[in-house]
Amino acid sequence: MKKSINNKKIRIMNAIITAPTIMSMFMNLTTDVENNKFCYNAEMEDNRISAIEVYKNNDNVLSAHIKRIYTYDEQDRLLMRETLKWNKRKQTWEKYSCLCYSYSVEGYTVEKRFWDESSNDYAEAKEYSHYTIIMNHVVAVIDYKKDNQTGDYILAQNTLVIMPDTNKLMTME
Repeated sequence: MKKSINNKKIRIMNAIITAPTIMSMFMNLTTDVENNKFCYNAEMEDNRISAIEVYKNNDNVLSAHIKRIYTYDEQDRLLMRETLKWNKRKQTWEKYSCLCYSYSVEGYTVEKRFWDESSNDYAEAKEYSHYTIIMNHVVAVIDYKKDNQTGDYILAQNTLVIMPDTNKLMTME
């Protein structure tokens, strides 16, 4: 389910993204293969999805599109979702971006980082969002952006989101 707030897309997912949550999301994606523009292939490891390859379906001709690699912590919570793009010329997957999740008692934080070829690593996040459940059905979303002059993260936006179910996790896309 997607909702739009201030022209941003917010994807709502289960409260703490765990291995079973990823499996459930995959199963929901693959129910209508014939009418779908994309096809999905999941890789399993230790009874959880470790990667999902996404293929474009153009008149029943499949072509590689993106691959998502999932990393979990010891509590089976999602720590990182890497996105790789298919390089047609090289016929290989190449790193593009990742969402990094960190959890606290108050809520969780999501950073989006992009691959930096020169350092051969993900660059520091230029922005991040922190999500806190304030009360029943109300989630506070606080966005921070990196100030290019000082290098500090500064408050960019505060948003209160009223939701029918606060047992959901949201991430900016």
